[in-house]
Amino acid sequence: MEQLLPPQSDAELQRWRTDGPTNPQAQLRLFGRPEREVRVTLYRDHHAWCPYCQKVWLWLEEQRIPYRIRKVTMFCYGEKERWFTQLVPSGMLPALELDGRLITESDVILQALEQAFGPLGQGLSDPDVLPLRQLERRLFRAWCQWLCYCEGEGAHTAAAEQHFARMAGLVVEALEALPGPFF
Repeated sequence: MEQLLPPQSDAELQRWRTDGPTNPQAQLRLFGRPEREVRVTLYRDHHAWCPYCQKVWLWLEEQRIPYRIRKVTMFCYGEKERWFTQLVPSGMLPALELDGRLITESDVILQALEQAFGPLGQGLSDPDVLPLRQLERRLFRAWCQWLCYCEGEGAHTAAAEQHFARMAGLVVEALEALPGPFF
């Protein structure tokens, strides 16, 4: 049981956040490597809600790439930090610095990470992966249209909900056709 509980001292907590299990509060992840090896800074939302930030974050964690984290306010929670809009004028998340080069758009970020560190699994450019990536985008778009652009009850809301349900059904079909639980 003691191994499952968070550390008690500040030093233990810092080690736990940098080298322990995935942690949304971390600002630096080292995976046992020295800090001088950090080549990546991930700019993501404070609350770990953004699915595109999560996609990049999980890739870094799975590959165990040392990285820094800078947290940014999502548009739906308020105004973006000035330092971030100076860096990324659109304010869109995620963003990532790799060897001093700023990259935006989650798929472009993942492609750059694959080039620098090697693919995770089949890789983004694999012909079997491309349609699944497109399906993931379609599902997110349908979810956003239903969640963000529909107010109250009515035909528009019902149509958006039905569209999202259809997209979710396509995702289920795609997952059932694969050998594992992910795409």
